[in-house]
Amino acid sequence: MKSTLPLLTALLLVPPAALQAADAPAPSFVKTGVILVNHVGFPPNAAKHCVIPSPPKKEFTIHQLKDTKWTQVFVGELADGGNELEPGWVGDFSAVKDDGIYQVRCGSLKSRAFSVHAGVYDVPMRSLFHYFTWARCGDTTKNCTGPCHLDDGNLVGVGHRDFSGGYHQSSDQRKWPWGLNLGLMGLVQFGGLQKPDWDQGSIAEEVRWGCDYYQKIVRDDGGMFDSVFIPLGAGPRDYYPSDPPAPALWNNIRHQAMAAEYFKDRDAAYAVRCRQTAERVWRYMTSDKRPKGKHVTPAIPPLGHNDYNDWWACFYEGSALDLAHRIGAATTLHRVTKDAALLEDAAHCASQLMALQLAESACFWEGPDGDRLVSRRKTGYFTDGTIGIRLAELIAAAPQHKDAGRWRATIKRMADQMVALSHRNAWGLTPSEFLVQDAPVAIAKPAAVTSEGRYPLGRVKDRSSGPKERIIAYNYRPYLYNMSVMEAALFLNRAAEITGDNTCRIVAQRQLDWVMGCNPFDASAIEGVGYNQPLRGLFGEFFPPTPQIPGAVSLGLQYRSFDPNLYGNNGANEYDMPVVGNVLWVMAEQAKRP
Repeated sequence: MKSTLPLLTALLLVPPAALQAADAPAPSFVKTGVILVNHVGFPPNAAKHCVIPSPPKKEFTIHQLKDTKWTQVFVGELADGGNELEPGWVGDFSAVKDDGIYQVRCGSLKSRAFSVHAGVYDVPMRSLFHYFTWARCGDTTKNCTGPCHLDDGNLVGVGHRDFSGGYHQSSDQRKWPWGLNLGLMGLVQFGGLQKPDWDQGSIAEEVRWGCDYYQKIVRDDGGMFDSVFIPLGAGPRDYYPSDPPAPALWNNIRHQAMAAEYFKDRDAAYAVRCRQTAERVWRYMTSDKRPKGKHVTPAIPPLGHNDYNDWWACFYEGSALDLAHRIGAATTLHRVTKDAALLEDAAHCASQLMALQLAESACFWEGPDGDRLVSRRKTGYFTDGTIGIRLAELIAAAPQHKDAGRWRATIKRMADQMVALSHRNAWGLTPSEFLVQDAPVAIAKPAAVTSEGRYPLGRVKDRSSGPKERIIAYNYRPYLYNMSVMEAALFLNRAAEITGDNTCRIVAQRQLDWVMGCNPFDASAIEGVGYNQPLRGLFGEFFPPTPQIPGAVSLGLQYRSFDPNLYGNNGANEYDMPVVGNVLWVMAEQAKRP
């Protein structure tokens, strides 16, 4: 599908001659001779697409199963899917809106059957919700293991303190203070958007379980206790009096404020407790008590985390991601306090943030100095989607602010770039990483991708050396990209409301389609939802290992996800609560579309 939305006129594309070929290919795990489509289906008014890698003809048809008979109900023409990522032709059948069971056909090819109806995501959402319960840590029999880590933890220099509770974030036993609430915010949003008949108070119970743990690790001064969960195992782990990385605190404010909204009419006393926790952390983070400079961990986590401090090197006062997180904390807290000063604080941060956007693209510099873009810094938890969501929340909170026009223009630039780049590949996937580099961008031919390649976006002047030009490149599928594409979907839904461009919603649905099976591997990333999930990662950090958990979502589908030589130690296939929460949030939004 080729875009009708051009990239920003200031963007200078790198000529094809500058591209370099990748190394020789390894065995491919891409599916051929198939019609690829969301394994579950679509709500009636959602965008609906299929991808056919090698179609026998350019016409495709949609057939409906009724009274055990297939009847053709739609005919369409396939569109060229672009020349990035694995090749494919795209069929758009969004006009099909009637409830029913359907199948895509093209020549002799037939897709799996899938459904169209308003409740199509109800059971998948229930599975995702229950992942949280199964992943609980502490004194509970509702999780997958039974009571565990009841003696957490040892506060270094002080002695034992009750830090039990929370969750095992991923396919290990850690409950990172910066990570759990990334997923738990999605859980709260799901609870606010959906009112399933099966609830009977279970959603409120789960939201409270998460909030209780985060309230425990807030210090009296409003800072938070840190932990990297040494030693690994079933016994007590060390906690530290110093703060965890900054996003843990900013997101605790946002998480607790969201929970205060959720409990307002369910448990007023607990809503006040959540609000007061958020206010206490806010006062700390906006005071001189907040540590200056970049985060330095009190201990290096074992097994593959030697570069842990570099993960957080992009979070410092004045950096784009720190400003965005402060905006998110302020606007969410404002919704429950109505304190106008919070919106002015957010607006001030937004002015600084917009000054970091590149003239040559919709990307952002990491901070006021240097030549590094907002980047993943080893993790994919905090990217451009984070910035867009926070700015959109500010517009929703202060639509008449004198600077709202500038905020909307920034949102539009970001959305236009995301949409345009999503049309460069058959899958509608948005890039998850942008970076500046000197050498020509090395990309792999689509049919022979062995590692996740980079593609050229444009050129940018080096801020340090002035006239020297460097290349802006992007990557669709770096490590942990499922988190990034879900944030892109959440941002694009908000951008559609702000700009009035429904194309944003179409691309948002395609991010969910990718996770739910419309990808070159014909694999769902969600355990127990769809088909062909990759074998989960087993890392040997503790025993017994994390079992298969329905509703778990893997970090990202890669070529190595399906390589049998890597089974048993494959980081691409790890479960992760932040990803689960964001998939649940996106699914809840898509299910609510009118």
